[in-house]
Amino acid sequence: MASGDWDILMWRRASDLLQQVERIHRNFLQIAVDARYRVSYGRRPAWEPPVNLIETEETLWVMSAISGVAADNVNVRIEGRDLVIEGERPLPPCCKDGELKLWEVPLGRFERRLAVIEGARGLSLGQISLQNGLLIIELRKYS
Repeated sequence: MASGDWDILMWRRASDLLQQVERIHRNFLQIAVDARYRVSYGRRPAWEPPVNLIETEETLWVMSAISGVAADNVNVRIEGRDLVIEGERPLPPCCKDGELKLWEVPLGRFERRLAVIEGARGLSLGQISLQNGLLIIELRKYS
C-alpha cells in the first residue's frame, strides 16, 4: 500500500471518529435532558432549534424548525431585547419502552433566544403560526 493510501485511510478513520463523537455528545445531552438534569441557576437544559431571520423594512420574520411539536407546546415572547422561543418536544408514546440505539432527533425541552431589538427601535409580536413543523413569527418594527 502506498503512503498516500495510508493518509486517505487515516483521514477517513479520523472523520468517522469525529462523527461518532458528535453523535455520542448529542446522545449524552438528550439523555441528560430526558432525565431532567439540572444545571446551575435552576434552569433546565434545552436544545436549540435552528432559525432563519429575514428582515424587511417593516418586519422581522423568524422561522424556526420544530417538527413534531404541537402548537400548545410552544411559547413565544419578547423578553427585554430578546425574542424567546421555548417549548417541549416529547418522546412519542410508541418509543417509551424501547432501548435507545441511535438518538439524533432532539427531544425534551427546547429554548432559543435571539437578540433582535437594537437601539431605540422596538418590536412587537405580530402573527405567529405553526405550518408543517415550521414556526413562523412576525415581529413588527416601530420607532
